[in-house]
Amino acid sequence: MAALSIVFAALILVITLLYFLQKSRYSYWKKRNVPYLEPTPLLGNYGPYILLRETVGEVVSKILQQFPDEPVVGAFYGTEPALLVQDLQLLKLITTKDYYYFSSREISNHTHKEVMTQSLFFTYGDNWRVLRQNLTPMFSSAKMKNMFYLIVNCSKEFERVLDKEIEVNDVIDARDMLARFTMDCIGTCVFGIETRAMENEKDNPFWDVGASIFGNTYSRSIRWITRAIWPAIFYGLGFKTFPGEASNFFGKFVGEVFKERMKTDAKRQDFIDLLTEFKRNSTIVGDKMSNMKTSSSEKVSIEVTDEILISQCMAFFAAGYETSANTGSLTLYELAKHPEAQQRVLDEVDRYLRARENKLGYDCLTELPYLEQCISETMRLYPVLTVLTRELVDDYSLPGGLRLPRGLRVHIPVLHLQLHPRYFPEPRRFRPERFSPEERHNLLPYTYMPFGEGPRICIGMRFARMQMMAGLITILKKYRVELAAGMSSSLTLDPRAIVTMPRERLRLRLVPRAGWDTRLYQ
Repeated sequence: MAALSIVFAALILVITLLYFLQKSRYSYWKKRNVPYLEPTPLLGNYGPYILLRETVGEVVSKILQQFPDEPVVGAFYGTEPALLVQDLQLLKLITTKDYYYFSSREISNHTHKEVMTQSLFFTYGDNWRVLRQNLTPMFSSAKMKNMFYLIVNCSKEFERVLDKEIEVNDVIDARDMLARFTMDCIGTCVFGIETRAMENEKDNPFWDVGASIFGNTYSRSIRWITRAIWPAIFYGLGFKTFPGEASNFFGKFVGEVFKERMKTDAKRQDFIDLLTEFKRNSTIVGDKMSNMKTSSSEKVSIEVTDEILISQCMAFFAAGYETSANTGSLTLYELAKHPEAQQRVLDEVDRYLRARENKLGYDCLTELPYLEQCISETMRLYPVLTVLTRELVDDYSLPGGLRLPRGLRVHIPVLHLQLHPRYFPEPRRFRPERFSPEERHNLLPYTYMPFGEGPRICIGMRFARMQMMAGLITILKKYRVELAAGMSSSLTLDPRAIVTMPRERLRLRLVPRAGWDTRLYQ
């Protein structure tokens, strides 16, 4: 009985301490005269996201809708203060002009605790800048053009697999189908290997690893959110965000590939060649991050560890196939809903291929403007990341005097901006013409950021567009897309997903286009 009383008293003490700690924490924005909503205990203002009922972008948008004329709004991500920024001039400062101060993502002090979080996407400071400078040449226009023949080879296999599978069932899971294609593209272009995901995704180790990283499970989502809000507790209890089997798989894979590449002087000029060179040199050199603040030209070198190499492979593999597959499949979904837009795309695809004897070329990136507009509009409606996160690496004062301390997190509301009627009239309507030469001048800077903005803009943006265009052309030259029976004409986003993804499978029916071969060769 005495022991029970002690436990009960201890519990009351802990609850009391948490209450007063939380109360003190939740006065953060009030003390700074920043407009904010009253938070819910422990959940803050992000309760629907933390409870996995809505995506983080939808939650942030609902908060900002209550403060339409405020440039910044205070919020609480669980128990942690977060500044929501919706003023376009402030977004320019944060993402571009004063990027140095906002150059980190959230919880930067914990990025060394997992292999994946040492990648370019998660890391910060000197590590980020040196990695970015040394990896950027891999994604130049010249490099993309030189590797496009590999995309063409994957497209030919994609066409063969599509034709074979449509004979059995003309209804496809669009996301899975395109993911098999983009995974094979990443495998051959980036790593110089054949993943054979198009041929067989079952019992495929690469497919399994991709699923382990992006699997929309409640347990993975809870880990992701807990790490973001309470990283010290999360890592202190021994948890990891990303599955150990993924880093183990890539550790073994990278080791084997490096071993083979080290044996020869022959070059494929791919991502692995670049990383092999890093490994040979044992260090890579670049500009210090502080140069962006001081305008000096100091250099810094970072040690190339196995973990750094493995993390880059994991990140480029995962981001390279999943994001392109999602956007490509959502583009097909929107075209299926809008047959008039689809017909314009089909006519454009036919004209392009007819002029090139049915051959896909690198110029598809510039010679199919309406298809490109459809992809851009899809990324407006469904940005890969609905919120971009930043963390201050040094104290900073906004114009107007609001002082932001080092370590404060900033949330950039991409979904909110891209669906805002002030910037995009009829924001929920699929209207690719917004991105036409005649209307593109209406787009205000920092209202459309599907790939991010500023120095931290997506490094693989060109590659993503290249494989999306190739995959969509391959499908649409032979098939028209329709919504499958029972497929909804509106989507609910999955709050469990790391990147924007619908809860529903995108089930589309592929209808053969009669006479496609004679049409293209006439």
